[in-house]
Amino acid sequence: MTTAQLAAAGLLFGAVARPAPAGFEPPPKSPDVHDDGTVTFRVTAPDATQVALAAPFVEEGAGEMERDADGLWSITVAPVPAGIHGYKLLVDGLSIVDPANHDGRLGRWPESFLLIRGETPAAYELQGAPQGVLHAHGYTSTAHDIPRRVHVYTPPGYSVDQTYPVVYLLHGYGDNDSSWSAVGRAHIIADNLLAQGRIEPMIIVMPHGHVAPADMTLDDWQGERGAFESDFTTDVMPLVETNYSVRPGSDSAAIVGLSMGGGQSLSVGLSHLDMFGWIGAFSAGTPDVTDAERFADLLAQPDRPRLLWVGCGADDFLFERNQEFLAWLTENGVAHTAHITDGGHTWPIWRAYLEESLPLVFRD
Repeated sequence: MTTAQLAAAGLLFGAVARPAPAGFEPPPKSPDVHDDGTVTFRVTAPDATQVALAAPFVEEGAGEMERDADGLWSITVAPVPAGIHGYKLLVDGLSIVDPANHDGRLGRWPESFLLIRGETPAAYELQGAPQGVLHAHGYTSTAHDIPRRVHVYTPPGYSVDQTYPVVYLLHGYGDNDSSWSAVGRAHIIADNLLAQGRIEPMIIVMPHGHVAPADMTLDDWQGERGAFESDFTTDVMPLVETNYSVRPGSDSAAIVGLSMGGGQSLSVGLSHLDMFGWIGAFSAGTPDVTDAERFADLLAQPDRPRLLWVGCGADDFLFERNQEFLAWLTENGVAHTAHITDGGHTWPIWRAYLEESLPLVFRD
């Protein structure tokens, strides 16, 4: 077929623009960041009676949007601090993502994201560094007979002619295997750290931490500690080792996670010291340390793992629990690094922790 025939048949994309459907109106620009730092949010909702912006940079009750004659609602807010900020729109009480903003997540807590750049680029911002590749693998869990997915980052210049250490990076409750890339921007952080010479080339594996078949809710599986571990060790790790050029041995494997994933990284990592030489936990739901059998190997060889990094914000609702876990490690002579900072149970903390901890793994 000729180019004209392909275009007429609707089979050619990119080179020839397809006309918009009759009556189609593109969404208004939102968010719209102005030169003075203020930001305007807009949404078209002609049948709505009340629309509001809900965001951490807007005081409660101060996010009411104004409607024009055509049903366009808008609000302009004061300059927003540098960083990545989550927000949502409340349309007659219904919480939705911003239809005009494609940067966000759809999960247990849908929200859109606003990036405000500071004077110095943050580690999670694109800085012109060579970029790695983010892969998505679908597989059927042999441990649970359900379809699953895992995201894998390979560094720029990845080659099967060499081997790479691997970091298994686990997400928190309510998120999924895309959260560490979509929200945490782990792949961008890794690209920038690598370009700065702060880390060596590594593979980062981001599995789905919830093992929930279609006919069960996430809450049904919350107490099933072994569900994730069996899928992880039986399916995820072999998939990665089969499809990627992974350097063998525990000294080349790390397991790190946040919140629920932090608890999983501690529970799995500290009970499999033969698999993982580097373990990190951010704002973790720490495991039950009275499980003597699970931590017998750790207590028998307290100089392993090579790095046990535990970070938590002083305002985190899990702070006391982390303090108790750190005290247990100290009482039992287990070498560890306690990284206590300001802040709560939020993504800005976890992005910062990833930037701080990645350069510490796989070091002699």
